[in-house]
Amino acid sequence: MLKLIDLKEPPKVTNVDKFDEIILVDVSQVRPLEGKVPTEKVFQIIDHRKTHEAEKFPNAKAQIELVGAAATLIAEKFIKENIRISKKSAMLLYAAIISNTCNFKGISTPKDEKAAIWLNKVANLPENFAGQLFEAKSDLSGVKLDKRLEEDFAWFILKNKKVGIAQIEALNLQKIIKLREEGIITKLTKFKRRFRLDLILLNGIDLGKYICIFVTKEAKTKILFEKVFKVRFTGNTAQTKKIIMRKQIGPFLEKFME
Repeated sequence: MLKLIDLKEPPKVTNVDKFDEIILVDVSQVRPLEGKVPTEKVFQIIDHRKTHEAEKFPNAKAQIELVGAAATLIAEKFIKENIRISKKSAMLLYAAIISNTCNFKGISTPKDEKAAIWLNKVANLPENFAGQLFEAKSDLSGVKLDKRLEEDFAWFILKNKKVGIAQIEALNLQKIIKLREEGIITKLTKFKRRFRLDLILLNGIDLGKYICIFVTKEAKTKILFEKVFKVRFTGNTAQTKKIIMRKQIGPFLEKFME
């Protein structure tokens, strides 16, 4: 049984090699962990992605559930084992659910909503918390945009093609992209060269309109995404009619290519 301990101040870990057993939360692929986490030391995986590599962790028991947030699965363990949760931990898990589900407008399940309600009984956050959270995430001024793109960029291999997708989430995203498009394109071009990618795209999620804005200058990427997601690029941008999370894009592309 997994033993849950609610730490008031999480320990600062710089060297995971000293641990005999490791739990992975919100990640289940090997490549992002290479050189950081020995796969044989992972004994449990808790994730919410359809595309995963749990089978590559030889000693791990995997819990993969297609909920909106991995934080939901952690909250459920506190509920099931009747462990009292601190207000700080409840706040962090609640914020993670709100962020991951885009306030339940993106990928969301009844489990996410139930966990959020339970957590907020302890966190006691105001009704406008989601708006405050989204406003804070929307500050992409100066070098913050470049840093966000670096932090939230991932690539994967699909049908022998290397696909790179950066993701940002913000209010008034259309205005941000209009003002910063040149810099975004430059960053995407650098990603493509650095990782030797075949396809490259920014998936921008507008947290006010609950739509996505795709950004790319790469012709092959435009053609593929127009076909798969039924959008039309005007210049370097195209809009969807609803939120599409990055973790959904890979399976959509894979299904189209079959």
